[in-house]
Amino acid sequence: MTKTELQPETIQKLGSAAYPAFAMIAGMQLDLFTPLGTRPMDALQLAGELGVEPARLTPLLYALVAADLLTVSEGRFANTPEADHFLVKGKPAYLGGRHAFYTARYKELQQTAMSIRTGHPQAKLDFAAMSPEAMETYLRGLHPGTKAVGHFLANRMDFSTCRHLLDVGGGSGGLAIAISAVCPQLHVTVLEMPSVAPVTQRFIEEEGMAGRADVVTGNAVQGPLTGVYDVAVLRAFFQVLSVDEARQALRNLFRVLKPGSPILIVGQVLDDSRLSPTATVAFNLVFINVYDEGRAYTEHEYRCWLAEAGFTRIERVILPGGESLITAHKPV
Repeated sequence: MTKTELQPETIQKLGSAAYPAFAMIAGMQLDLFTPLGTRPMDALQLAGELGVEPARLTPLLYALVAADLLTVSEGRFANTPEADHFLVKGKPAYLGGRHAFYTARYKELQQTAMSIRTGHPQAKLDFAAMSPEAMETYLRGLHPGTKAVGHFLANRMDFSTCRHLLDVGGGSGGLAIAISAVCPQLHVTVLEMPSVAPVTQRFIEEEGMAGRADVVTGNAVQGPLTGVYDVAVLRAFFQVLSVDEARQALRNLFRVLKPGSPILIVGQVLDDSRLSPTATVAFNLVFINVYDEGRAYTEHEYRCWLAEAGFTRIERVILPGGESLITAHKPV
């Protein structure tokens, strides 16, 4: 019996894994899912709607069928239920604007080997040094996903007794905006750096939330923080900090929360094995390229920091998509 020759199956699979992702990004950039939200179309009809050449559009359409974002029947293409729900502009759960986020992450990941060789992030994100234009572009790429997390939290958590929410490092303010839209009694304050705060204010005004949300400048790590809040939310915040900075931020936040108030941490959190969730294990490579010290930390690390700061009732759940939600409370 001839021994089966080893084949590079894993290598070939990984080498082509990005193709469906780039097809999705191109579809988002062209906004082809929106016209398909009205009716199925053939390539010629859709090309006319988009103002592009049918011959160049057709391979993308079939690639999106293979990627499970479109269906095709008798030459007519239609959105899958998922694409119709999330990628049709104007719908509440629209995520089509995330193409900028995905494009930036792929560009950063190409620097991984050099970041490791040099010991320095080769695609460093320096929020304090960004121009206002670059900052707004960056935040607009994150905004749809940030709002989606806010909607999720508003439907999952009970904010009925809360009156003042602090969104720490809220960026576009999308998370706070989404929660406030569902919880009308809630006033939200977004804490941001001076270089980011004016951009955050523009997002709040665009969303018509100027009367129910405000922006304050400050630094959760350096402190001191002002105000009193009965809930604090932090998304993708600790993963940009060093261990010492994370510990100090939690101590500062503990001081401005009312007794009994929760702190909600949403972001990339590793299991203690550092092997799961797999999406977080992979996304940790992005942090190598963009931050000096930040990275995905383990559940055990978060539990230690929170307990050290004085928080109790610490729980973690893994959310759809691989991010985690860690909740803890300031004792009564």
